[in-house]
Amino acid sequence: MPSDPVLQQAQLLLYRDDLRGALELLDTAYARTTNPVYKEHAERVRGWTAHLQSREAYADAYEAYYRRLKGRWSLKHLERDLRVLLGFKTRKVVRHTAEDREFARLEREVQALRPGRVLDCGSGEGRIALTLAARHPSVQVDAIEVSPTNMRLASRMNRFRNLRFHCGFIEDASRILPPGPIDLAYSFAVLEHVRDVDEVVSAIMGRLRPGGRFCFVVPMNEFVVDGDLPDCQHDDGVAGHVRVFSEALLREQFGRLPGFLLEKIPSPLPQHYPGAITPVEFGSFFVAVTKP
Repeated sequence: MPSDPVLQQAQLLLYRDDLRGALELLDTAYARTTNPVYKEHAERVRGWTAHLQSREAYADAYEAYYRRLKGRWSLKHLERDLRVLLGFKTRKVVRHTAEDREFARLEREVQALRPGRVLDCGSGEGRIALTLAARHPSVQVDAIEVSPTNMRLASRMNRFRNLRFHCGFIEDASRILPPGPIDLAYSFAVLEHVRDVDEVVSAIMGRLRPGGRFCFVVPMNEFVVDGDLPDCQHDDGVAGHVRVFSEALLREQFGRLPGFLLEKIPSPLPQHYPGAITPVEFGSFFVAVTKP
């Protein structure tokens, strides 16, 4: 029996992390045909985007996810906490992150701009902020993270006087941060998650001084398909990617800003993708712009 082309197209969009695109496709197909299978798939995808309905739902979903993943007591977490206490984990994180190609590209921006203040927007457990603070002790780094669990873990690993972690929304940066302009802001693997990209970017640019630099990394996942795609499982539940970025979209949205730069950082396709998917371009986009 031939595969349903609508469902196959929806699966491709989901494997590319374009949840809203898949939802629009399925809703349109159901409205046109009243096929209950389309409605069933649409409701499942809609559940993966329910946390985008409000700031509170977004924060609660991410905190629940990271608390479940990293905050529960276990022997493994006890060992991690001991390594954090002794400073072993911080040194390992800094050493490994310094070898990362995305961090190396950010560090080139730091070396060119020589910023006094840097803002990490969506720091997670703080690996980029920790590494930047360790390697550039003259730079004051402030990091914002929405999950209290992540913020606590990052703060416990912090051994650097030039690094401060803050819990809250990037959109509230003007209220959360100490006064004064920011010279450089960066956001790694965040914009594909947030509720409203324009609102987040506007908040970041609002804290930058004129001539300041904003750098960000988002996934690059262009695929071709040869064969039937199995049902895509959104493994992270609500704490996953909700949108896809393409080179054309990034150039359209950011290409008119001064100092626009877009570089592709390729990486191997992870094994969890089905064999029917062949990457055209896979990895990440590194984008940087200057505030006028």
